[in-house]
Amino acid sequence: MTFDATPPTVRATELRLEQCDRLTVCDLNGVERFLVWGVRWCASQHEDPGFADLCLQDSFDRAGLSACLPAFRRYVAMAHGAPTYCPPAARLGCWRINALEARTLHALACLQADRFGDAWRALTPVCSRTEAARAMLALGEIADALSGLQVRVRVWDAPRHPHSD
Repeated sequence: MTFDATPPTVRATELRLEQCDRLTVCDLNGVERFLVWGVRWCASQHEDPGFADLCLQDSFDRAGLSACLPAFRRYVAMAHGAPTYCPPAARLGCWRINALEARTLHALACLQADRFGDAWRALTPVCSRTEAARAMLALGEIADALSGLQVRVRVWDAPRHPHSD
């Protein structure tokens, strides 16, 4: 399967973590949209959990990412916590990007680019330090799978801390 080739509406230089709430799914490329959908799907309770699992599995199979679905689920559980109730219309109809989604995309892009420190800094605000290490391992599997498909996630501009690097 190939991802939606529709060009994103913003350049990578306009992807800013501190302004993620100003961006929409339309500002993302195809694989980024897929990953945001996956995070939302895994983070939500479903009326029929069996059917929801089948939908997620089928989507990852079609995307050529079935081998990394267990890692993706582990990552969302670490970063989001237990699934929460969210009506489907709100879950799938929300166009705005939230901080967890933006940080997930940025961390994946950093891992694809071997920028491990930047990936760590992206994850520590959404995970404990222990969980961030585990989250990096899970996202590393996904980053490798995406790279194997020759698919890239764009790096976001993150605020620099005085003692980083």
